[in-house]
Amino acid sequence: MVRLLFPTRPSLSRSVYASILLTLSILVIGCAGYVQPKQVGSLSFSATSFDFQTVNVGQTATKTLSVSNTGNAPVQIASLAISNKEFTLTGPSAPRTILPANSISYTLTYAPTSAGSVSASVTFNLASITTPVSISLSGKGKAVSTNLVISPSVVSFGNLALKSTSTQNVTLQNTGEANLSLQGVTVSGAGFGYSDLSPGFSLAPKQKVTFQVWFSPKVAGPASGTLTLLSASLTSPGTLKMTGDGVTSGSGSGSGSQTPHSVALNWSASSSQVIGYRVYRSESSGGGYGPLNGTTITALNFSDTTVASGNTYYYVVTSVDASGDESVYSNQAKAVIP
Repeated sequence: MVRLLFPTRPSLSRSVYASILLTLSILVIGCAGYVQPKQVGSLSFSATSFDFQTVNVGQTATKTLSVSNTGNAPVQIASLAISNKEFTLTGPSAPRTILPANSISYTLTYAPTSAGSVSASVTFNLASITTPVSISLSGKGKAVSTNLVISPSVVSFGNLALKSTSTQNVTLQNTGEANLSLQGVTVSGAGFGYSDLSPGFSLAPKQKVTFQVWFSPKVAGPASGTLTLLSASLTSPGTLKMTGDGVTSGSGSGSGSQTPHSVALNWSASSSQVIGYRVYRSESSGGGYGPLNGTTITALNFSDTTVASGNTYYYVVTSVDASGDESVYSNQAKAVIP
């Protein structure tokens, strides 16, 4: 029993003194009944399921998972587990303690290796709770194709003097949906070769690249060669056929003298602001054009000296602006070589 003593004041009435004792007694009784709040940790997740939807095979998609302690006591994540190897979880390692009012983040990654729907779960084993917490995952892998377009598909160097060299531009374009990497480039046929292209080069979807092929005959007579492009992404290798005819100086491929031919092209200036022009040629009317100049030219004319006797060629021109954007093809011009 607590005894409270107060100094006696003559002016304090008996009724006021009794009231003070009563009030203090109530306060003491109230303090004796106070209960300390229970300390409990509680984890909150930013989501309990993640749908990665459709992802191309060979590509990845990521999402972020946040884990917060909304309780008033620390919570320990004892271990983590994920049930499918096509999903990965990166972030703080376990065991990991999360203090009250704190949070940590994890990155979930889906990298499909085959087509089809998959599901998985991420399990959080907590030290203070016997029942683990699981986050469900789902996604769908989509098979993608790669396709290599070689333009032109056939290159003719025509008649060429022995030991001289002629080059032509060839364009590669990946028209598929996935990256395409070249594992090998080979050339068959004496006197033919290539430059500005090497194994390991990768083309993104819709990307183009221009390189050169050349012919340098060492013996007289017709010659043919094949450039082969190898890629694990292609169902069959890409091929480019090349032909040419080596001639001795002042003679033709068979008999009589050989007169070199060329095609002179002229066009009007573009009405838009451009930095130059590109010239394209095909041996088929209406398509299959391949570039003749790797870089833009500012002149309004071009001379094609790589034509072969007896062939017919079709030409178009495009303009290029400062951003590198190229216009549509001009009208087609036709040239018949005697």
